[in-house]
Amino acid sequence: MSNNSEKKIELKIKSKLDQKKKKKTLDDGFKKNKVVNEVLDKITVMQLYNLITSKIISYVNGVVKAGKESVVFWAKDPEDNDIALKIYLVTTSNFKKRSQYVTGDPRFTSVKKGTKNMVYLWARKEFQNISKCYDCGISVVKPRHVSKNILIMDFEGNDGKPENTLLESKVDKNDYLQSIALISDLFKKAKLVHGDFSEYNIFKTKNGLKLFDLGSAVDTT
Repeated sequence: MSNNSEKKIELKIKSKLDQKKKKKTLDDGFKKNKVVNEVLDKITVMQLYNLITSKIISYVNGVVKAGKESVVFWAKDPEDNDIALKIYLVTTSNFKKRSQYVTGDPRFTSVKKGTKNMVYLWARKEFQNISKCYDCGISVVKPRHVSKNILIMDFEGNDGKPENTLLESKVDKNDYLQSIALISDLFKKAKLVHGDFSEYNIFKTKNGLKLFDLGSAVDTT
C-alpha cells in the first residue's frame, strides 16, 4: 500500500470522526484532535484499512469514550450493525504496569519485550477472556475480532450512546446480587479471576448486568 493511499485513508477517517461530534465530553482531559492524532498512528491506520477491505467493519462513526490506555469508537459492520472498536494506544507507557496480569498465565508463556508487543498481547488477552466468558454463558459483551491493537465487540447501546455503567446508574440490591453471581461465574465457569472488577466496567442494561472490560482477568488453571 502506497504512502499516498495510506494518507488518504487517514484523512478520510479523521474527516469522518470530525463530522460525528459526540454529546459527552471526553474523559481524562482528552481533546478530540489529541485523541485522533494519538490513535490513528501508521499501524492503526493500516489495521483499519485491512479490517475495512476484509469486510469486518464498514466505517467508523466517532469516539464514544477515551482513556489513558485506549479509545472506544462506535462503528458499523457491513450489515449496518452497531459495533465497538476498542483501540489500544501503542504510544502509552501504562501497559508496562500490566505485566503482572500476564506473568504466570499459561496462555502467554512467551512475551516479547517492548510496549508495542505488550499492547498487542493485552488486546489478544482481553479478546480471549471475553470469548471464554461468552462461550461459558456469562453475561459479557459479544466478542467479534481482534487485530493487533484493535478489539472489536458488539456495541451495547443505541445510536452511538453506550449503556450506562453501574457507576452512572442507580444501584439496588439486585445489582449487588448479580455482581456476586458474575464473580462466581467467572471463577467457576470460566476459571478466571478478575483483577479489576468494578462499577466502571459493568454495563447496567434492561436485561441485567453485563461485563465489558476483562483485560485484567487472570487464568486460574
